[in-house]
Amino acid sequence: MIKQTVGAFCLGLSFSVTALADCGEPPVQPSALPEGSTATTQEIRAARKLVLDYSEKVDKYLTCMDQKDARLVPWLTKEQQTRREEDLVNLHNSRRDVQVKLNDAIRAFRNKSK
Repeated sequence: MIKQTVGAFCLGLSFSVTALADCGEPPVQPSALPEGSTATTQEIRAARKLVLDYSEKVDKYLTCMDQKDARLVPWLTKEQQTRREEDLVNLHNSRRDVQVKLNDAIRAFRNKSK
């Protein structure tokens, strides 16, 4: 009886860990954006696409992690919960910083064309 209970617990734990792990790794931001004052139209368009793709991946990742929180957070210590929240906030802030850099590059690109 004890072996069956332990086996069922381990099986359930492996399923729950698998279910929680399906968000994957956090998206990696684009490595470099062009300098707007020297960029070509094609470079600006390519950078815009990279940033939009990155932003979409961040949205999907954050949504997935939010859905997993309901099942995971009750099992975490306060320190782990704080760290998890900080990691997600840092990812959101990283995305915002990349978007701001792109907007600055686009502004500089448009200003050089005037």
